[in-house]
Amino acid sequence: MFTGCGIAGALSFDRTGPRLADLRQVVEALAHRGPDAEGFWQQDNVMLGHRRLSIIGLAESGTQPMVRDHLAITYNGELYNYRKLRSELSRDFVFTSDTDTEVILRAWQRWGRAAVDRFDGMFAFALWNKASRSLTLVRDRLGVKPLYLHRSASALMFASEVEALLRFPGVPREPDVDALRHRLLCSSTLEPDQSRTVVRQVEALPPATIMTVSADGITRSAKYWALPDTAGSAEHPDPAVELRLLLGDAVESMLVSDVPVAAFLSGGLDSSAITALAAGRQRMPAVTVAHPSAARSREGLSGDSDLRYSEALARHLGERVDHRTVPQTADVSLADIDAVCDLASLADDVRHVGILANYRSIRDMGLKVVLNGQGADELMGGYVGRPNFVANIVDVLAPDEKTVRRLPASRQAGSLSADVLRYRRTADERVLDYLAGLTGGAVERVHRLLVHTQLLRVVQFEDFLAMRVTVEARFPFLDHRVAEWCFSRPFDMHIETTKRRGKSVLRAAMNGVLPQELLQRRKEVFPYPDSVRLHAALTALATEHEPELRSDPLVASMFQLPEKGRMDTVDTDSLWLFLSVWRWHKRLTNAHSAGSATLVGAERLP
Repeated sequence: MFTGCGIAGALSFDRTGPRLADLRQVVEALAHRGPDAEGFWQQDNVMLGHRRLSIIGLAESGTQPMVRDHLAITYNGELYNYRKLRSELSRDFVFTSDTDTEVILRAWQRWGRAAVDRFDGMFAFALWNKASRSLTLVRDRLGVKPLYLHRSASALMFASEVEALLRFPGVPREPDVDALRHRLLCSSTLEPDQSRTVVRQVEALPPATIMTVSADGITRSAKYWALPDTAGSAEHPDPAVELRLLLGDAVESMLVSDVPVAAFLSGGLDSSAITALAAGRQRMPAVTVAHPSAARSREGLSGDSDLRYSEALARHLGERVDHRTVPQTADVSLADIDAVCDLASLADDVRHVGILANYRSIRDMGLKVVLNGQGADELMGGYVGRPNFVANIVDVLAPDEKTVRRLPASRQAGSLSADVLRYRRTADERVLDYLAGLTGGAVERVHRLLVHTQLLRVVQFEDFLAMRVTVEARFPFLDHRVAEWCFSRPFDMHIETTKRRGKSVLRAAMNGVLPQELLQRRKEVFPYPDSVRLHAALTALATEHEPELRSDPLVASMFQLPEKGRMDTVDTDSLWLFLSVWRWHKRLTNAHSAGSATLVGAERLP
């Protein structure tokens, strides 16, 4: 089985489409996603490319792109139930590799598009059917694995990352200013259009989508999955038992690997639950990020709360975990900003630097796979008691349907230009119009919105940052069966109204598995680095590069910059945005560009 890969390809509609030499350049740009091998396949007007990171096996029989009979595939991801499907399919097919790739091919051959309903995993793949002369692109239900597209008159091109896709000739290296404005006004976590990127004429294949393109360019797209509507009570009388079994199964399926699997452990409820369930099945490396400035208490515990609670769980689990701590500082360099720059979206949160450092620590320990606790908050009401949720979404102690109208503006960036601010109402309407079409009460509708927008952005940057250092992140809470379960029951079951907090069922499910002090720990967001030191570092960078910031047309149009020489008066988040947008724009318009870039607003798109 080969996983954690990079894929790319093109389907040409005439003789002017991309050549194999172009695809080689694209695949080269994905080498960090798959350093173990590369492969190419071409026939008639279609070509597929692949970079491979091996987690299970390295046999040549699993080389990609893979061809079986009339089907050819390039595939990125992990099919957790591939062995079960293989057993079923073995009645009709002889398998020549021990890979999930071959299982996908044979499943498609047997069941066609309905095969995807049987897939349990995270994946993005492109499949060429030589019989029907059509290319099919597929993405997993919750969008963990990415796939980006550009369509011209002569070809459809695709790749796992936007920066790689731009190496195809003819893909515009131009920012979509309208998309950028929306992200600055509402943050990148509230984009209702799941296909939208911030690069002109580059789109993402939305989650849970099957897109089929014929050889003459006719395209059909369909969603194959969505969150269910609430269906009443569960079959099992005890939802905590149900959730524990579901989550345990999800964790167990994600431990399949021929290399050690680690877990991130912050000491919060979500990561602790994943770590404890995994450690109940095999001994686990558990990695906690520590802040060196935190003082040690007399009891020998860290003054840093994440480390303190993580150490408590490590003591509770004993020999079942190998607890490792990684120090992290608040220093930020230009190289750090460049490292977290994903052309598909803005790196609009300085904490991305810390998240990348977390994955780098996994790699430096010689590990390739890590379990990540993302997703529980969006699925189970984890933000209900946070101040911003109470003030700008809904206070469960005093519900008011109008409060949520403040949500988009509550995420507005600082120091925005007057030109950007005049789109405030438009940005609000895009988010609130989408929210109005969702089902459920106020709290449930907001969480359905967060799954559609915020969670998609979270897995986007988690996958990007993990693969930047050749690490595969797996997300047990994002097993689609867990997500379906959370929304098919009355959402109120997740909320403890009197305590103004969510994840009630998860706490009950982990009772007896986790120590009480972890079950009762207050929700804390992913920590920011030392604020004083971080502001000083960003001020120094912005001051050093002030001429470049002021001369960049995108930065100048998006922000109200301070007076010359006064970068020290700007808040930390704005400094980060000045620098990250400048570096994003520079990367977009630099090497491999077919021509000069211009600023393009949505109103000027063809």
